[in-house]
Amino acid sequence: MELRQLKYFITVAEELNFRRAAERLYMEQPPLSRQIRQLEEELGVELFHRSKRGVALTEAGKAFLDEARLTLAQAERAAKAARQAIAMQARQITIGFSICAFNEVLPEIIQAFRQKFPEVKLSLTEMSTELQIQALLQETIDIGFIHGPIQQPGIETVTLLREPLIVALPPMHPLANRETIDLGALKNESFILCPQHIKPDLYAQVMHLCQQAGFQPNVVQEASPPEVLLALVESGMGVSLVAAGAKTRHKLSVVYLPLTETTPGVEIAAAWNKDRQSVFLQHFLQLVKYSAHASIGSDLPIPNS
Repeated sequence: MELRQLKYFITVAEELNFRRAAERLYMEQPPLSRQIRQLEEELGVELFHRSKRGVALTEAGKAFLDEARLTLAQAERAAKAARQAIAMQARQITIGFSICAFNEVLPEIIQAFRQKFPEVKLSLTEMSTELQIQALLQETIDIGFIHGPIQQPGIETVTLLREPLIVALPPMHPLANRETIDLGALKNESFILCPQHIKPDLYAQVMHLCQQAGFQPNVVQEASPPEVLLALVESGMGVSLVAAGAKTRHKLSVVYLPLTETTPGVEIAAAWNKDRQSVFLQHFLQLVKYSAHASIGSDLPIPNS
């Protein structure tokens, strides 16, 4: 049984005339008659009395008419709800972010986007880089702001900025009064690092830099998120290498010193599923891509609608 058959039946029942019903339905009468016969055969009952004097509903037809109207109305409500859901989804951008990206780049992008598209809902969820990549692949978020670099089929990225690595020291550490520090001065220190499985590229970079400085870091503790790691540094458990933005993001009594060595730094990037691009997401991506090539601020361009 198909919804169109219910519509045909209801129209014939209202007109009690196949010719007029066919005209209302903008179809020929023979196909309409065949559809009603097929419906009756499927139900195993006659819905209409047919005679030379005209057409009349049978008792079964009268009972079926009430239910058919309810079913068709419910189907129309369901279709309307589905269309409304798609329309609402099209006017929403779901954003995943790590806290470092939020503080550095995301607020200005959001502000510029809202100026042009105030009707679009921006849904923000803090997530690790690993979870953001999973969410992008599963299409539960539209765009993520992550620690890069990443290599993931189906995911496109653009680098927004690179933060140099700096040393985080306990406030009473003997080296805390220096203006800069070289990694070799930390060879006898206890290190606190973000777990390798959470930030593999950062972990590998720290290990490589320490090895270049002539030592293997003594990692006494792994910790995440960054505020927990820095709280452990503040307590005197050890030292760490963190992105430079940490000194403005985390207001703790931690001493931050720049390294004398040049480091590749920590990449902050935007990532999105190349197969999931609504019209509004395209506008949002315009701002993201612009911010990758210019300073973000009051002059951030507003995308055309």
